[in-house]
Amino acid sequence: MRPDVLRKLRVTPREARAVLVRLQRQATLVRSDVAIRMSRDPTDDKFLECAVSGEANYVVSADDLLSLREVRGIPILDIPTFWQRLSERPT
Repeated sequence: MRPDVLRKLRVTPREARAVLVRLQRQATLVRSDVAIRMSRDPTDDKFLECAVSGEANYVVSADDLLSLREVRGIPILDIPTFWQRLSERPT
């Protein structure tokens, strides 16, 4: 992972790898089957569309998406809040 991303996430390379491994175990690849136009940045709408199409538990963001708070009932969380929720879930 790029050093600038690690600094932004406030994690060590080891912590980042652990999160990626856990996410890969639980992730599902989806293709969007809905059109959503909610974001101030239209290039971010694709993330909301995939979250809704894939019935995601969360959308994780570090930017403008946070102002939406949720998309069709799916909470939009900042990284520390997501990290906390992820650590509370059983593996």
